[in-house]
Amino acid sequence: MKKYLIILLLTLPLCLMAQTKVTLTGKVTAADNEPLIGVTVMEKGTTNGTMTDIDGNYTLLNVPENATIVYSMIGLITKEVKMDKGGVINVVMEDNTKMLDDVVVIGYGVVKKSDLTSSITTVKGEALKNMTSGNALYSMQGKANGVQITGSGGPGDNPRVIIRGVTTINGSDPLYVVDGVPMADGTNINFLNQNDIESIEVLKDASAAAIYGTRGSNGVILVTTKKGSEGKVKFQVNASLGMQTLSKPDMANAATYEKVFKERYENDKAKGGGNAPWDVAGIGSFSDTDWWDQTVNDVAYTQSYNFSFQGGTDKFVYSGSFGYFRQNSQFDVGYWERITGRFNTEYKFNSIVKAGVDFAPRYENWDDTPNLFDAIMRMDPTTPVYRAREDWGANEYNNYARSYHNQVWNPAGSIARQNKHSNEYGLMMNPYLSIEPIKGLVARTQFSVNARFRMTDNYTPKFYIDNLEQSEQSKIERNSNHWVDWTWTNTLNYMRTFNEKHNLNLMGGFTMEKFAQYWLTGSREALPSNHQDLQYVSAGTLNPQASGTDVYTSFLSYLGRVMYNYDNRYYLTASIRSDGSSLFPEGSKYATFPAASVAWRVSEEGFMKNQNIVSNLKIRAGWGQVGNTKIDPNSYLNLIGTSDYVFNSDRYVGTSISSVGNTTLKWEKVEDYNLGIDAGFLDNRLDITADIFLKKSKDMLIKQQNLMVTGFPMWNAEMWSNIGSMEAKGWELSVNWKDQMRDFNYEVGVNLSSVKNIAKGFGLTTEYLRGGFFNEYIIKNEVGGEISRFYGYVADGIFQNWTEINSHTSNTGELLQPDAVPGDIRFKDLNNDGVFDEKDKTYIGSAFPDLMVGLNIRLGYKNFDLVSNFYGTIGNDIYNSAKGGFYAGTEGQNVFADAYDKAWRGEGTSNYYPRLSYTDANLNYRRVSSFFVEDGSYFRCKLLQIGYTLPTKMTKGLGIRLSASAQNLFTITSYSGMDPERAALGSALEAGIDNLGYPNPRTFLFGLNINF
Repeated sequence: MKKYLIILLLTLPLCLMAQTKVTLTGKVTAADNEPLIGVTVMEKGTTNGTMTDIDGNYTLLNVPENATIVYSMIGLITKEVKMDKGGVINVVMEDNTKMLDDVVVIGYGVVKKSDLTSSITTVKGEALKNMTSGNALYSMQGKANGVQITGSGGPGDNPRVIIRGVTTINGSDPLYVVDGVPMADGTNINFLNQNDIESIEVLKDASAAAIYGTRGSNGVILVTTKKGSEGKVKFQVNASLGMQTLSKPDMANAATYEKVFKERYENDKAKGGGNAPWDVAGIGSFSDTDWWDQTVNDVAYTQSYNFSFQGGTDKFVYSGSFGYFRQNSQFDVGYWERITGRFNTEYKFNSIVKAGVDFAPRYENWDDTPNLFDAIMRMDPTTPVYRAREDWGANEYNNYARSYHNQVWNPAGSIARQNKHSNEYGLMMNPYLSIEPIKGLVARTQFSVNARFRMTDNYTPKFYIDNLEQSEQSKIERNSNHWVDWTWTNTLNYMRTFNEKHNLNLMGGFTMEKFAQYWLTGSREALPSNHQDLQYVSAGTLNPQASGTDVYTSFLSYLGRVMYNYDNRYYLTASIRSDGSSLFPEGSKYATFPAASVAWRVSEEGFMKNQNIVSNLKIRAGWGQVGNTKIDPNSYLNLIGTSDYVFNSDRYVGTSISSVGNTTLKWEKVEDYNLGIDAGFLDNRLDITADIFLKKSKDMLIKQQNLMVTGFPMWNAEMWSNIGSMEAKGWELSVNWKDQMRDFNYEVGVNLSSVKNIAKGFGLTTEYLRGGFFNEYIIKNEVGGEISRFYGYVADGIFQNWTEINSHTSNTGELLQPDAVPGDIRFKDLNNDGVFDEKDKTYIGSAFPDLMVGLNIRLGYKNFDLVSNFYGTIGNDIYNSAKGGFYAGTEGQNVFADAYDKAWRGEGTSNYYPRLSYTDANLNYRRVSSFFVEDGSYFRCKLLQIGYTLPTKMTKGLGIRLSASAQNLFTITSYSGMDPERAALGSALEAGIDNLGYPNPRTFLFGLNINF
């Protein structure tokens, strides 16, 4: 027996190798029995495939008898058929109505895509995971129309998100809702592992967002995480390693720097009749320090690892994941690290009752990344990194050199002293119970807790470089912040179809929410030494300080919604929400937010049946009201703060009113109108969505300062008031095309959107000025005009000679620019009154774009795939506030390498860049003018990824995909600064001023995905 068993085992591989292969034939037809042309027929897990001919027939050679055959075509539902005895398989394919009937998450429920009456954009998790990022919002750039997402590339960065423009000055952040749980205002959703995300829905108009009432004015972003599914457990492993680089700005070396400064002094006859403060012939005695190379690393690494599983039975389904992400900064200090876990379960007790819980712990830790790019670029190159070695002392922080020619702190020393570290533990738990006592009636209760605990230690060492660059005492500070938020949601849903054509969906419920923050800080100075082991608060010997506070905010809400459609042709949705908030005084705590929308699905009408071009056509219209509660707690109460008083030349600390309460405060509301159309053509291979919208705010909440009218003496006393209004109006257009040709499939999508943000009122004032620049404001927000517009003088070229200066006069012959000399900027006398003054200022640029563009491309050929995403803006301007200094050498700072060559130094040499000047008497570089305004339009390749999936016959059933990708690969722009995307950041009323923040890095990644 043993002998026969051995023989059997030895011959088994030969039997397997010799398994019978057949020729497979068949016909593929549609549901109406019409033949289908161009259907791809593939042996699963291989590259063996063919396509159907004009009669729907196909022939596939060399097919194993036990193979699985896959039939696919754009617009049709993919089918898999297991080979049986014989070599003939005929298949009937069905239209992929799933494209229209995908389930879309809406507030407190779900709905089929075909039944939507509001403007909602869905981004699937599959589209997010191609891009490796610590924040899923970056992966949405260009994919969600009407959503402007901009940010820097710093570790743990939180991007700015604007949905359909700005209607309030109190922040543009939307409301984030994760698995039905509203997050607190200001939440950074980088705590989410984007590999856990099933889909992200963006509720853009009020007819969709009004169900969230109080906090829906800036739009709502719903995040749904992956759930379990019935079937055998599936595992997935994802890993990627990336290398980040930054483009190095071309700064002057020591020789060019000194040439610039010699000419500056000579042009203005400063320092002894034109002599520079150093002898240019002695350049060799100075250092030639490349501060970028000394402080910025060529490569910074990013890592991402994820393990997930999913499965279940008809009773119990589950999914889980563990993730790790780390991003280093380009400096020797600064990183962000995140560890996440998630376990989502649901148990079905019987046909009536089911319960589940989502459990998601997380841990983050980071060292703050210093923002030193400005200092690195301004630091003069003649200064060495360190003092001469013979001047070194025991305190290592004293050994850095002081800048020879400006007041910029040594950036290498700043990096060495940087010591701020944070740890945060978080837990989000979401248990729920669902009961369906009768068919169609579902009662659901859900109690959610989101808690996080953060500890931050900040140590400043004692050091002395000179009187300007020093810290007299070391200091250690510890901050403890705890956030504990809970939400209790109760809803009752009823769905029923009457007489086969009347479809009704009713929802009602109430929610209770409470957000609590506990803050405590303590500090001491004069630690015994800078040694790391002594960096704790009790080690300090001087000036003990402690403070803390608790902040609570609560909401009580009642909500309801009716969704009705007749015969899947005529749709009506109406909702209402009543919110109560602790932020408002008695008599104003509650507000009601109604909404309604209608739709007509034209493609379902009888007159549209006998044609094969239009697959889907729906017209939508919606209206609604949403609110905003972004004000400080206790804003209706008078608050007391500390203040200094002087008596008999002595200073004393006392108390006074710091914030004036307003007992008439009420909700800020936004009224929203939307008209849209959804259309699909050629079996939905071509998909078009277009919307126009108008949003108008009223009773806008504004914090006013210096309100002497209140009768309180504090010059900085503040009071919240309902005194403003704004308007945003615009349009959106999305066009997507997808098709398949034999082994090649592709998809191309273009998103275009435009919005104008108009200030309608600021209460007691007609303007809000923002953005300081040499004691002038850069931005003027004026009633009746767009917000975040730059306001200043118009630069009109360069004075080439004295004749031009002497002819630039008033009506009485007086010089308009008496301090100008040839080579200075000529500024326009716009109102032609013969006087050059404030009245000649005008709007010289706008921070918000005329057009936002997204382009998404996906290609597939056999086992290869390519994904590319592009995002950009057109028509926005950037105020390059750093530009003047880098061409003028203001206050001794370094300059661009081409500053000397570009400067004016004689007639015709330049009509844009002025002469080099030490005194800048004409204020070429210190006056807000159009000289600093540049076109900020850009088009950036956000992602280019190529992947290859190994054939399953090579991997023994494993699904293995290898990928290589580049993020922020290239940028098309005329902007001269480091990063047009980063430069566009800022608050609603103060956007587009480039202050040299952390730019977006170019990242190259290699990835591995394994499924089994």
